[in-house]
Amino acid sequence: MTGAQNKRDWIAAIPELAAEDAAVLRRTCAQMQYMADLCNNDIFLDCPLSEDKALVVAHAGPSSGASVYGRDVSGEIATIDKEPAVFRAIAEAIPICDIKAETQEGRQVRQNACPVMADDGRVIGVLIREKDISEDIVRDEKYEQLAKLHAENQPALRTEDTAGESVAMREVHHRVKNNLQIVASMLNLQARAAEDETLKDILKENVGRVQSIASIHDILTHDADDMRSVDSSVLLERLRSNLTALMPAGKSIDIVLEGDSISLDPETATAVALVVNELVTNALRHGYPEKSSGTVAISVCKGALIHTIIVSDDGCGFDPSQVREGSLGLFLVRATVQDKLKGKLHIASSPEGTKVSFDFKNE
Repeated sequence: MTGAQNKRDWIAAIPELAAEDAAVLRRTCAQMQYMADLCNNDIFLDCPLSEDKALVVAHAGPSSGASVYGRDVSGEIATIDKEPAVFRAIAEAIPICDIKAETQEGRQVRQNACPVMADDGRVIGVLIREKDISEDIVRDEKYEQLAKLHAENQPALRTEDTAGESVAMREVHHRVKNNLQIVASMLNLQARAAEDETLKDILKENVGRVQSIASIHDILTHDADDMRSVDSSVLLERLRSNLTALMPAGKSIDIVLEGDSISLDPETATAVALVVNELVTNALRHGYPEKSSGTVAISVCKGALIHTIIVSDDGCGFDPSQVREGSLGLFLVRATVQDKLKGKLHIASSPEGTKVSFDFKNE
């Protein structure tokens, strides 16, 4: 952060800020000291000035505990290159967890950022919690150096037996993929033969679910070097290709991939694939009843401890509280995020579109 520090009302310094928005921000400021003491970390309230700059309008440090800062930094400017979580929360209008940032003093911190909304749903500020991780980074670098030195002093561990085991595992993943593709083919045949349109749609949705799991085994067969990890970029590109085939007739909807690339273990990759498949399928089938074109974006945000994936569209939106009881798609999404990924699901929807995010630990 850079800038000058003065004891003044920085909320009043935000250009063209409506009185009702200022009132929301002041109510938020009134709770910040409690938040700082509760989590024993620095808490900030930033307000956007442009796409890459925000003004720190309030700062609360813990009453008993070490602050990252030796002074109040209210009135300073936060920039997108130093604090990406802040601007991701502004742009996506959802909470962003566990993103590294850098203070003016050059200290490394980990930020959680939560958008502050006006009554009409606009993002007018961001609440930020910062935790100093400078010592953690130094310690991790020392561990990495020791581990590298140890590995260099050890003889090669790969043997003919492990090579043979690798070939056998690839064969297993190859056969599982082939079997799943057979199941998908049978479901496709049933869908084509079905006369009832509802049944046809259900069968096609299940084809997508099976194909999303088959993609994992295909990647482990051909693209994964150690068969213990799946690259999210490779996985999501494979899903994007599969989902394009589900495009409703007469529609031209782009499916785009954005953000970071992360390494996933096979079990986590399977859960991520199922959730993304359901969210994109739902957007394609129900998000554009009156539009002939649009964009569905899949965005990956890499964190040191927690990763976040966002699926957003510019369709008609829906009321999450009015989803019919027994809806399999949303049930699968909620259950998979909660039970398999041990994460949190956030749904924000309006007539301008829908944004769904879910997070999971980096393990």
